[in-house]
Amino acid sequence: MRVIILAGGYGTRLYPLTINLPKPLIPINGKPIINFLLDKVERLRENFTVTDIRIVSNNKFSKKFLSWQKRYCLKVNVLNDGSNTVEDRLGAVGDIKFAIGRKKGDWLVIGGDNLFEDDLSNFLKFALKNKPYPCVGLYDLGNKSIASRYGVVKINSKKRIEKLVEKPTKPASSLIASCVYFFPEESLSFLDNYLKETNACDAAGGYISWLVSRTKVFGYTFKGRWLDVGHKDSLKLAQSSFMNNQDAIIK
Repeated sequence: MRVIILAGGYGTRLYPLTINLPKPLIPINGKPIINFLLDKVERLRENFTVTDIRIVSNNKFSKKFLSWQKRYCLKVNVLNDGSNTVEDRLGAVGDIKFAIGRKKGDWLVIGGDNLFEDDLSNFLKFALKNKPYPCVGLYDLGNKSIASRYGVVKINSKKRIEKLVEKPTKPASSLIASCVYFFPEESLSFLDNYLKETNACDAAGGYISWLVSRTKVFGYTFKGRWLDVGHKDSLKLAQSSFMNNQDAIIK
């Protein structure tokens, strides 16, 4: 299995903090966000084989990640997608395709601005049980109003996603799709077909919604708490919730 950390965004909603610093390198009580994620990925090695970890950045911030990489003890590959601005960015789907390239195998994809309490092993066990179909990490926000900022999901009794609607004005539930995906090798052709058919490279939610209409896609609901550090309020909450010496959230 190979892992992709999506870190090619420009973090405009967190300006001026992210003018010269990518979101995944924002320190949460002294520890970069990306370290929390990679700690979880490293734990996967106890039960799963992880052969490659790829961090997708852009031309503006790749040097920042290379500098960070020198201090990080695990081997990771920093990829530069070549974009320089928000206007020419590849987008989440474009970066997933760029990172996968011609490599085969199963892929675990994680958004670089996610912070969550649950262990990735539980998600991966569920995903592997449902191969050859893709799997999405879900989270119940418990509030429909807040859920309307994200992709709202409807699942059936077998945990199969029946519908995903991006930022609905009237969300049907408070269950949302987080940026944690498992794409087994058997499903990779769908990505090529999606890009050829839609040329929509930006929002990953659009791809998942498209997938749901064409194949089975399963959803695993994360336990504990989850944060998308995409705006200043969630960043403040992350700073008050995460400890420096561990990735558990303080109850």
